[in-house]
Amino acid sequence: MQKSKFLNLVLALAVLVLTILLTTKENGSNKHKTTPAVKIENAQLAVLDSAWFPFNKKSLGVRKELYPQPALVIGTYDKEGKPNMMTAAWVGVCNSDPFSISVSMRPATYSYGNVMESKSFTVNIPSSKLAKYVDYVGRFSGKDVDKFKETGLTPVKGEFVNAPFVKEFPIVIECELTEYHDLGSHRQFIGKVIDVKADEAILDAEGHVNEKLLNPLIYAGGNYYETGRLIAKTGEALKDIDGEPFVANYSERYENETLEVIHNRKSVRHFTNRPVSKEQIETLLKAGMAAPTAVNRQPWVFYVVTKRETLDALSEQLPYAKMLSQTQVAIVVCGDMEKAGNLKDEGYWVHDCAAATENILLAAESIGLGAVWTASYPYDDRTKAVKKELNLPEKHIPLNVIPVGYPTGEDVPKNKWKAENVIWQ
Repeated sequence: MQKSKFLNLVLALAVLVLTILLTTKENGSNKHKTTPAVKIENAQLAVLDSAWFPFNKKSLGVRKELYPQPALVIGTYDKEGKPNMMTAAWVGVCNSDPFSISVSMRPATYSYGNVMESKSFTVNIPSSKLAKYVDYVGRFSGKDVDKFKETGLTPVKGEFVNAPFVKEFPIVIECELTEYHDLGSHRQFIGKVIDVKADEAILDAEGHVNEKLLNPLIYAGGNYYETGRLIAKTGEALKDIDGEPFVANYSERYENETLEVIHNRKSVRHFTNRPVSKEQIETLLKAGMAAPTAVNRQPWVFYVVTKRETLDALSEQLPYAKMLSQTQVAIVVCGDMEKAGNLKDEGYWVHDCAAATENILLAAESIGLGAVWTASYPYDDRTKAVKKELNLPEKHIPLNVIPVGYPTGEDVPKNKWKAENVIWQ
C-alpha cells in the first residue's frame, strides 16, 4: 500500500512537471512569433534570442533578385549600316584599367549579331524622363522594327567607334569590343571605354555629373524606378557604426517617395557652409507656388535673401531665427494684400501662404536640403523687423522667414503620430 501511494505521488509530480514544461514552451513559442513594433531598449538581452530579429530567411530558389539593375540602351549598327538599339539590364563595370563595361546578350537578339559584326557598341544612359523609350526599345526587335524611326529618337555616329549613340540620352559611352565569353544563355561582351559624353545640362560647376539632375532610370522586379534621394556620401555614414545589434524595421518604409519625404521632414536648425544654388532655390519656389489657394488668388510673394548683412541682422532681431547666421540664403514668404483683395479680411492669405510654406519645406527635404519655419506674422515686433530690413512695401506682410541650407545631420524627424488626436465618427 505504501508502495502504491509512492508511485501515485511520483506520477502526479511527473504530470505536473510535464504540464509546466509544455506551458512554458507554448508561451515562449508565442513570444518568438511576435516582432517588436518599437525599438528594443535592452539590445544585449535581445541578442540572446535571435527570434526577436526579423532576419528569418525564406529560400526562393534560383531567381533574378539582384537589385537594382541598370536600365540602359545599347546602340549598334547592323552589317548594312542601319542603326539599332536594344534595352539591356545585364550591364556593368567589369574592369578599371582599362576601364571596361560588360554587356550580356542572348544570341537571338539582333544586337548580338551587330556587335559581332562591328566589334563595337555604345551604352546610352537614360534619365527617368526617357522611361517610355527604354520600355519600347526593349519590347521590339530590330529585325522587325526601325526603332529610331518609330520612337523619333536621333542616331548619331560614334566619334571613336563604329556604333551609333542616342542624341537625346544625357550620357553616352563609346565602347570597343575587346573580348567575349559564352556563359550559357548569354554571351558576355567586354567593351573597352573609348569616350564618355554627357549633356552640359547635367554637369555641375566642376564638370562632374550631378546625379540628381541626371536622375538615372533603374530596373527592378519588371518595373522602372527613379534613382531616389541621397542617403549618405561615401565614408559619411561610418560615424554611425557603433557595434550595437541591428534590428531591421521595414515598417518604417513607405509606399512611395512622397510619404517618405513627409515623414522625414524635420525642422533643420544646424547648417553647413556649403552653398545652395539658384536652381535649387527656384525648385523650392516652384513647389511653393504649386500650393492650394482660395479662389486661385495666389496672394503670395517670395523674397530670396542672400545678403550676408541682412541675414545677420534678421538673425539678431528674430528670437527663433538665430540659425540665419549659419545660412547663405533664406526665403521670406509674404502675403500680398492687393492679390488677396476682399479676402484679406478673412485671413485666407495666411492659409494660402502657410500651404506654400509647407510645400517649400517638403521640397527642401526631397532634394537633400534643410529648412525651418521661423514665424514673423502675427507678431508685430517681428513683422516690423522683417519689413524694415527688407524694405517691404506696405502691401506685403511677411508670414515667416525660412532659412535654407545643407543640414549637418544633427536635426532628426519626430514621430508626431498620436492616435488619441483622431476622433472617428
